[in-house]
Amino acid sequence: MHPASIFSFLFPRQTSVTHRERLISGAGGILAIFLTAMTAQHFIGGATLPFLLASMGASTVLLLGAPHSPLSQPWAFAGGHLISAFIGISCATVVPNVYLAAGLSVGLSISAMYYLRCLHPPGGATALLTVIGDQKIHALGYHFVFMPVLANVAILLTVALVINNLIPGRRYPANLSLPGKTDGVAAGGKPPVKLRFNEEDLRSAIREMGAYIDVSSEDLTRIYALATLHAHRSRLGDIRLKDIMTREVVTIRPSAAQETVWSLLRAHHIRGVPVTDDHGRVTGMVTIADFLKARDWRMCDSITQRVKLFLKRKSGAIAEQIMSTPVITAREDTHLTDAFLTFSEKGINHLPVADEEGRLVGIVTRLDLLAALYGDLAEEKAGI
Repeated sequence: MHPASIFSFLFPRQTSVTHRERLISGAGGILAIFLTAMTAQHFIGGATLPFLLASMGASTVLLLGAPHSPLSQPWAFAGGHLISAFIGISCATVVPNVYLAAGLSVGLSISAMYYLRCLHPPGGATALLTVIGDQKIHALGYHFVFMPVLANVAILLTVALVINNLIPGRRYPANLSLPGKTDGVAAGGKPPVKLRFNEEDLRSAIREMGAYIDVSSEDLTRIYALATLHAHRSRLGDIRLKDIMTREVVTIRPSAAQETVWSLLRAHHIRGVPVTDDHGRVTGMVTIADFLKARDWRMCDSITQRVKLFLKRKSGAIAEQIMSTPVITAREDTHLTDAFLTFSEKGINHLPVADEEGRLVGIVTRLDLLAALYGDLAEEKAGI
């Protein structure tokens, strides 16, 4: 066998993570166990009661090292330990043979965690501890489920919730979506690319595999969507917005009358126009949709927009009163694939291109993106 093959067999590749993520996970583990041990010792420590279970160390690896895994979620963590502790105590009480009791405690815990949707590997260690532990643990009986198991779980879970949600790029629980916590594909949101399957198709495929997959269906969808984006980037090559944008852009000032803006759109056969200040910085965007919303309040997306529109109507009809703000812009060196993502996520038809100081240098439309992919065919179909 080739040496490289032997090395790959002995040391299989694990999930690729950045050095930053590895160091943050380690630091989080240090802080989590320190706070859990200190708090547990203060509230439940004593000569006859273990204040911290060793299985909490294994749980910390999951909660801080793999917080998005289904095995690490709050119910999996709490339910896995509590149910396993209960089963372990029952086996230790009913089964006189310690070897059989040990096997039953772990095996039954695995099945119970599967059925109750709380599979958490360290729970097996908690179940085993109730059987092979010393006389102090046996003397506690079912009280062991509450002290120290429940206490340890409550403290460590609280610490994990705080630490994980303070770290940028993480979300815990995994189905929690917070502002600023997304990385291209929002959790539970619409994928940036059109998928050829739905969530039920994905679940059916996982069931057909007949094995536990340590990735949620939502994360699998994110992985597929991001992989598709990377594939598009490879096929498109190094096309940037500066290669396809329109540089001679028609603009208006915030004080421009709405009638003037409308005439400008019709004269240039365009559907949107950027609003710039005296220094050429983009301050807003006026599109046909903005005119429609100004005419019919029912087309506004929220009550807040309707109130703002009502207040602005009092002082006259100018562009500043109907323009969309804050305006979404991009840089000249933005890759075409990233522009597709912006158009899809934000639901826009025009993307102003600005420099580092916010001055307008060009604009890209959906038609420009299509033209970059299909050439003149896109323009012909758009015309038809």
